Amino acid sequence: MTILGAELSRLSDSVPVITEVYDLLSGKHDGTITPWAPIIVSGSRLDMYARDTVRLCLVSATDARRVIEVGHIYKYSCNKVILALPELEPGGYVPAFKILQEDGSTLLQVLSVLWNVPDIGIKY
Repeated sequence: MTILGAELSRLSDSVPVITEVYDLLSGKHDGTITPWAPIIVSGSRLDMYARDTVRLCLVSATDARRVIEVGHIYKYSCNKVILALPELEPGGYVPAFKILQEDGSTLLQVLSVLWNVPDIGIKY
């Protein structure tokens, strides 16, 4: 898997972009996310979820090898996606897009924003 930084967004008009996350459980727009809860992701070109080749992922900020696919997409449009987060441990996560290329290789576009799962004392 090839890992690309945020510079890919400037180079390609076909790569999704995330501008904001809204955590429905906490009501926060500041990058706070809650495990097992729905979030609304805003941005552009998010309708790429219609393709089987693009997946939203979360990459652990402390272990870049830990890539977690977000599989529960409820609704998407070109500028918003409503999804449910999987089980996540407290800590920082960087959103990323896993993109399957025609040759079978996989690109991981890591964005330059940090989302945080607060430690509220609940063990998952």
